[in-house]
Amino acid sequence: MIRYQKYFIFGIFLCCTAIAFGAGGKVVATIANMKGAVLVKSFGSRKYVPAYKGQFLKSGEWMKTADGVFVAIIFLDGSNIKIQQKTEVKISSYRMTAKELKTNLEMAKGQAWSNVANQGVAGEFTITTPTAVASVKGTEFDLQFDEDSGESILTVMSGEVSFSNELGELLAGAMESATASDESGPSKTRINQEDLPSWQKNTDPKYAFKLKTDRFGKTQVGREVKVNIQMINAKNKRFDDGFSGSATVESQSSELLISTDGSSWSSSVNVPISNGRGVVKVKSSRQGNPEIIINGDDSESQSLGFEYYQSKTQKQASSNKLNTFARSKGQSRLTELIKDKALMKSQITMGAGSVDAVLQKLETGELELDGDPDIIENGDGTVTIKLKVKPR
Repeated sequence: MIRYQKYFIFGIFLCCTAIAFGAGGKVVATIANMKGAVLVKSFGSRKYVPAYKGQFLKSGEWMKTADGVFVAIIFLDGSNIKIQQKTEVKISSYRMTAKELKTNLEMAKGQAWSNVANQGVAGEFTITTPTAVASVKGTEFDLQFDEDSGESILTVMSGEVSFSNELGELLAGAMESATASDESGPSKTRINQEDLPSWQKNTDPKYAFKLKTDRFGKTQVGREVKVNIQMINAKNKRFDDGFSGSATVESQSSELLISTDGSSWSSSVNVPISNGRGVVKVKSSRQGNPEIIINGDDSESQSLGFEYYQSKTQKQASSNKLNTFARSKGQSRLTELIKDKALMKSQITMGAGSVDAVLQKLETGELELDGDPDIIENGDGTVTIKLKVKPR
């Protein structure tokens, strides 16, 4: 005997594609401070996305800074790293003990200043460039890789750093500088106070953002939310009405769109800021918790999340459209399954757009099913129906 469930859920695949999954890393650090639009690429991804202050960083992630952009990160063991402009670095780290990490920064280009916490017996901290490896147990140092010359340049402020490549190894102490390349092993020289790098002392942003929405709590799918932007001093947190310029707002979800005036919508916009104030609008075509990230020159990036829900009317409309489509296309099993049942939620699980828009295109013939619907008994009194859709 077949017992029909009280509720059903359905999702739509807009495309058919192969996806490779891998085990992402665990959280190992956080962004303590930043200046400008810092970019992060997650483990297994090919795309860099904007980062924000307070963001957790996982092992296996890449960070990239452009001209005029700086970032400071703090690892779980307390090590403090500042990354120079025009730098690209991969973070690899895992726990050896409760308080000790084995960390490697793979620096493809650029420069980083490090104040490394005492690594203890089991801990290890290294920075690797294409031509050298710097390994420390607890010290303050700066490492730069020059892409043009292929030279790695180490400067030690305090403590000792093991500096090596395939052609040799040396131990550089406080107030010493060492260089290495593909063609030469490490060599070191004594330096004076004026030779020490100072860029790491000037990486704090001047501005930060204060964001406030005109709606509180949950917002119905399709409704606009206005976000008021205020520029504030990053140090004293006071409103700065003297700022005029622009900020970039980027959506972190394909279903969340952004606009400056409500007439045109996209995933990224430049928002004009006048007298320290600006406005941006957002709307979502899907139930969920999407985010935006706002950033600007000499500013501290910030994220803002939203909570969207489908109303009963929207759910009923989607359910009616699905029912109409199933009957018109001779999907008798699907028609019988959803008869007299309530729709809990619907969403696009791959691709972009709204559920209603996809169902409308299925009715008009712009899209067609790719195979039979996939019906899943969830074991909790609900049924999930997945439709794989493709262009006709």
